[in-house]
Amino acid sequence: MSRQNIPLGRILGIRIGLDYSWFLVFALLTWLLAQGYYPVEFKNWPSLLYWFMGVLTAIMLFVSVLLHELGHSLVALRYKMPVRSITLFIFGGVAQIGAEPPSAIAEFLIAIAGPVVSLTLAAFFYAVQPLVSGIQPLLGLVKYLAYINLALVVFNLIPGFPLDGGRVFRAIVWALTKNMRRATLIAASVGRFFGLLFIFLGVLKVFAGNVGDGLWIALIGFFLDNAAAAQVQQVMFQGLLEGHKVSQAMSSQCPCSWGSDAATVGRRTCFNR
Repeated sequence: MSRQNIPLGRILGIRIGLDYSWFLVFALLTWLLAQGYYPVEFKNWPSLLYWFMGVLTAIMLFVSVLLHELGHSLVALRYKMPVRSITLFIFGGVAQIGAEPPSAIAEFLIAIAGPVVSLTLAAFFYAVQPLVSGIQPLLGLVKYLAYINLALVVFNLIPGFPLDGGRVFRAIVWALTKNMRRATLIAASVGRFFGLLFIFLGVLKVFAGNVGDGLWIALIGFFLDNAAAAQVQQVMFQGLLEGHKVSQAMSSQCPCSWGSDAATVGRRTCFNR
């Protein structure tokens, strides 16, 4: 994420921040939980309790997302790869890792670490449900967190780059072809396919009358398609630069002009073409 975000602190030296788009999805999720999930699952609660649990559940969801991204980051750090930051934004979270993985196995382990964390959280929240069954608010919280963490695993394992599943797919293709650039292009192309598929399904839902879900699915597809397309462009650009020196892109012929104002009079200034 290139925009400035709100810093929350550091964990293991990694900057944690909130993108401004996070507040939009936080408000939307809180509203959906307070007006949809909790009133349907648990009748006759006070209205204020529905809203309180909506806020708490939305916060805990993003704590789960943060732990997911920390899973990626810890494995990356183990491979001596710098992790610049983790940012929570409208689609969840992203860890900014400052280098490409050194091998296909490193890529696989870094990519799979996040879903493993989410699966562990889903299993934990499922296992504690009998322990809190007598306390309805806590039961509703752990039931939702078990479901949503499992949903994160399923969604992230879609084999479309840059999702975790796409990175796992890239690691497998990389191991088979011994060519990271080719593996990245293949995985990104698959990512674009899934992005366009999501856009198509979203539009279908809109025309079927389910405008909210349709727009959300289409927006996710748009994000995936753009992220995958950007990765393709980056790989192509790196391919153009590969094997060339910096001096080949520079010119030693500089047109000169003499300063005529009070600050530059008598000085010669050269400009690179």
